[in-house]
Amino acid sequence: KCNFIWRIEQIFSSQCISEFKLIDLVHWRDPKKSGVVFGVSLLLLLSLAAFSVISVVSYLLLALLCVTISFRIYKSVIQAVQKSNDGHPFKALMEKDVTVPPETFRKHVDVCLTHVNRVLKQMSRLFLVEDLVDSLKLAVVMWLLTYVGAVFNGITILILADILLFSVPPIYEKNKVRVISFNTASVILASCLNFIAALYKNDFVYRHKIHNFAKLSRSSKNYHFDQ
Repeated sequence: KCNFIWRIEQIFSSQCISEFKLIDLVHWRDPKKSGVVFGVSLLLLLSLAAFSVISVVSYLLLALLCVTISFRIYKSVIQAVQKSNDGHPFKALMEKDVTVPPETFRKHVDVCLTHVNRVLKQMSRLFLVEDLVDSLKLAVVMWLLTYVGAVFNGITILILADILLFSVPPIYEKNKVRVISFNTASVILASCLNFIAALYKNDFVYRHKIHNFAKLSRSSKNYHFDQ
């Protein structure tokens, strides 16, 4: 039981750390890291929009190999000229442990399995019409997405999402006071309109009751007069 609780805490803490790092990236807390991530992700998406996935992966690996081979040859020539024995230029990187520990692998598998089970349960609930309203909402969303798909493809939507993800949060932070004041003014205006509508509705109901009462009084007087 304690081991299970410890694993839950570890998963939760790792999720919080990853979310915190993502928030730091999109809010440009470190402009260098955010710029690199935004530039690489946007370049990758633009490449996928222009070329196939196989071509993009091949070009990326080819460029990486060209850089490492060129650097390796350059360092070998420098060592031969200077008659030094510095060894392999990537020795420090080669000595690092790049294997994935079993605990880390199991932890991420457990997290992924939790999300997959949640999605499968939600899909079965929607497609088997456990709640008719939710299934109708999903049908409307899918119908609207058919129009979105007719205008944009998946890569275009991902490019727009990437640009919005790295541009909207800093703009919001800079104009937070204006946005909050605008939201406050909107809430106050909506409250005033609702108050006026309620007064008008109450006044209409009051007039309608008086009219019905007067009509009933006249009909009763006429009835007594006929008697």
